[in-house]
Amino acid sequence: MKVTLLYNEDAGDGASLDHIRATLARHGHHLVRVLDKTADAEGMLARPTELVVAAGGDGTVTRAARRLHGRGVPIAILPLGTANNIARCLGNDLSMDELMARWNVAAPRPLDLGVARGWWGERCFLEAAGVGLIPAGIAAAKAHAAQDENPSTVKVPDAARKYRQVLSRLRARRLTISLDGTRVTGEFLLVEVLNICSVGPNLLLSLAADPSDGLLSVVMATEDQRDELAEYLEQRTEGEPRALALPVRHARRVEIAEVDQIHVDDRYLVARAPEPVSMEILPGALEFVI
Repeated sequence: MKVTLLYNEDAGDGASLDHIRATLARHGHHLVRVLDKTADAEGMLARPTELVVAAGGDGTVTRAARRLHGRGVPIAILPLGTANNIARCLGNDLSMDELMARWNVAAPRPLDLGVARGWWGERCFLEAAGVGLIPAGIAAAKAHAAQDENPSTVKVPDAARKYRQVLSRLRARRLTISLDGTRVTGEFLLVEVLNICSVGPNLLLSLAADPSDGLLSVVMATEDQRDELAEYLEQRTEGEPRALALPVRHARRVEIAEVDQIHVDDRYLVARAPEPVSMEILPGALEFVI
């Protein structure tokens, strides 16, 4: 199989490019091009290729997805990152050898892609977009990483601990949310619009999130659920992989009336003043080989 490799050498524990090259050759794949994480779609498809392989963490996979949707070329994942939320939610827990052995025979699986719109314009997401705890946690983690001499060494339990600290001082925000036209108003600590089941440091927010069902899964937590969130984050610091047991709603389009901070996947976005935002699903916009 002709393979273009999108490779992030800084992701997690990583794997050397020489090792990936050798493993590809051993399984009969032909590496036509190696690109770094800044590559655009035209660069990825400049040479005939049958498969784009995202070797890195969730950010690398999402970059490939944003640039290749609608291009008709499937994506495969070599999960080299710290969290690897996308690979985990797709059941991609095999070794590199096992994954590469499947690529010639596995049928591509259609995957949905979310798109978020607001003051920043339009941005696609593969994991989730949301307000409250997760963007606050991302902002705190980025501030901490800026002071860390080696931010790539930050592990999932440490990140979950940081989210718990953020939750302890987070204030609930009054929000009006529309799910396919049905309005919900309340004081929320967390609103996550999910395409897959996990976000951030392996925070498993909903087992009901299916990235192939043509629906967004919406998880909301109010002030009454602060203790439940705190307990869950404490368990994540201890490495327990269970899911957060909050109610889930499904919708094709979600709108939030007034937002001043939001995350779209790992991007943290801040508005000068609260503005409306929307998220909708693009069913089957991608193909993944798993």
